[in-house]
Amino acid sequence: MIKKEITIAGKQVTLAYCYATEMAYKELSNEDILAIVKEITESFTKKDKDPDTKKCINLIAASIISYYESQKQEPPIEVTDLMYSVSPTDMVLALTTILTMRAEFYGIPLGEPEDKPAKGGKKKKNS
Repeated sequence: MIKKEITIAGKQVTLAYCYATEMAYKELSNEDILAIVKEITESFTKKDKDPDTKKCINLIAASIISYYESQKQEPPIEVTDLMYSVSPTDMVLALTTILTMRAEFYGIPLGEPEDKPAKGGKKKKNS
């Protein structure tokens, strides 16, 4: 389990990413988590369409639920808090945090890959 603390809707919350997060998202949204991951990633990249708000709230809720259930604790925030009290800045922070944790969980490198010369090719020299 990968976990990170953030402040969302004015409350300190721990988000988690593990298989339980994926299962909770599937239960809440009736779709595989990869669908919303792709939608969010495309939205952040192309900036021409926002991802589905309900799915985003379900993803955040799944991340919160998976952590607090593992600790046998009640979450400090409820889904209604996510619907009514989360600012756009909080939403982006939570989604970015979850995507980063997912990448860490699966060992996916972050950022753009560096260009490498083809086998047998030469590196360009600075002129």
